[in-house]
Amino acid sequence: MKINVLLTTCFVMLLGTVASAQDEVTDDQLRKYALMMEVIDAMKSEISVLTNDMIKNQEGIDGKRYKELAKAGGDAAKLDGLGAKEFEKKFMMLIYEKQEERKDAIKQVNQILATKMLSNGGKSYKAIKAALKSDEAVKTRYEEIAKSLELSDDDA
Repeated sequence: MKINVLLTTCFVMLLGTVASAQDEVTDDQLRKYALMMEVIDAMKSEISVLTNDMIKNQEGIDGKRYKELAKAGGDAAKLDGLGAKEFEKKFMMLIYEKQEERKDAIKQVNQILATKMLSNGGKSYKAIKAALKSDEAVKTRYEEIAKSLELSDDDA
């Protein structure tokens, strides 16, 4: 008899824990996360703008040649293998360095935003990311929130 009561109590507590775990990610947290992602996405798009401007302003390199040389991923030996001229190597290394600087800045901003905007900082950020990957209901709520933010951006 005591075992049944104990098992029932444990089961009820377990159900309560599961229900509260599903409710961990609030709409407010999702809204803040969506705002963070808007900032990060805008920063990422600036990398392309910067790269395109540099290509446009570099005599002797066009978009097609850049795509060929970009396959080297900043590796000087691979640039040699692609037949890059000295000025192309220097240019590609400069672009690669600028892109990496921007990527590092994005990582830093993401970390700062995650720790400052969300309650419990990094723990909440990780919980939201995990929930978005594994919980369709959270993902649907997030997509609705993100879409509403996009609409308000267009109206502004």
